Amino acid sequence: MAVDTYVSLSPESALMGALIPLRNEVLGGGSGYREHELMQRFRDLLPLGNRAEDFGVSLRAIEDDADIVDQGSYDAFYREVGREWLEEFHHRFYVWRTALRNADAAAWLRLHLPFEGLGETLRHHSGRTKLAVATAKDGLSARLLLDELQMGALFDPELILDKETGIEKTEHLRVLRTRTGAEFGDITFVDDKVNHLVRVAELGVRPVLAGWGFNSEREHALARDLGFEVADLASAGKILFKGE
Repeated sequence: MAVDTYVSLSPESALMGALIPLRNEVLGGGSGYREHELMQRFRDLLPLGNRAEDFGVSLRAIEDDADIVDQGSYDAFYREVGREWLEEFHHRFYVWRTALRNADAAAWLRLHLPFEGLGETLRHHSGRTKLAVATAKDGLSARLLLDELQMGALFDPELILDKETGIEKTEHLRVLRTRTGAEFGDITFVDDKVNHLVRVAELGVRPVLAGWGFNSEREHALARDLGFEVADLASAGKILFKGE
């Protein structure tokens, strides 16, 4: 989806010759793309972004060979891109995503692989706590994916908070507090991006980095330096649910 959107906005992109074959391999079910230099550079930038438009920012940074080494340099590059381009990328990204989902739902669902054991962990603890989703995805996509992963029944529909809730996860958590009556101090927030954890920690929630998502040892070390716990799939139950 990132490639389709980027190419539609930048049809003369010098990256197009490499991006299109990778895009086709992904949709075709191949796996070689994971080792491609462009994919590795793309994945390295993903933890520094937030929403759909950040996919475009990452691709533009690769094309411009921008020197991005941390959150500060990424944020500076993001600001240089321009609000109009960012908003148009966001809009077109969801047009492309919706088109694929409507045309071939099975192909779209295949692009989302489950993390081994996570569903079982959530099911095991679901009767003892309220589970909620705070996502940058659209609501329909989130619900379809939860159902496909056999986790839809674990979440109250009112607690599946999508991109329309707000740009920052702090906005999702404020809504979550209102809808559940929980205090921020009673909430554990798990995310695969350190920048999200930094922002929500200011509210007083308990932040945990999901070590199985879009991050690397760079983010793991940063999270620990900031005093955040890092969970892997084996330790998720013990860490997220405080040893229960």
